[in-house]
Amino acid sequence: MPGTAPKLRIGPAGRKGRGTFAATRIEPGELVWDYAGEERWIKEIPKRVWKYCFQVDYDRYVLPASGSPGWFMNHSCEPNCVIMGRTRVVALRRIEPGEEVAFDYSTNVGWEGFSMKCGCGAKGCRKVVRSYQSLPEDLKGRYGACVSAFLLPARQPGRGPPRRLSAPDLG
Repeated sequence: MPGTAPKLRIGPAGRKGRGTFAATRIEPGELVWDYAGEERWIKEIPKRVWKYCFQVDYDRYVLPASGSPGWFMNHSCEPNCVIMGRTRVVALRRIEPGEEVAFDYSTNVGWEGFSMKCGCGAKGCRKVVRSYQSLPEDLKGRYGACVSAFLLPARQPGRGPPRRLSAPDLG
């Protein structure tokens, strides 16, 4: 089974509906969820479930199992998780039991026209979630390589690794 479901539970998340929460303490850098699964073109996925999809390439998406922690993982403008590689969501900092786990949806969306109202409630809420390309450059710099791999510039031979390989301090 993808991710670390025993460390997660689904529960009420206020005005956001349902969310994914830590059932036990999760340490920084620890795998929280892995969206690995069947990759499909968005048009092959029923429109009614698009909001649950996880983008893995410009034209490929994974639809997590209905009711799974990946299905209910919400967005936050001040996330406690980041994306590493193609499908892995890892803890940015220590997450205590009962705390909602969330990542910044903008670090996973390459669709230029993407826009959704944000209801995360964070102090630094951007009010609207848009594609990665729309993030301010300073925020892109703080995320470094902690975004979906397809959004990063292709590595060129002889040019070394991406700027950042570890989880950044987004606080």
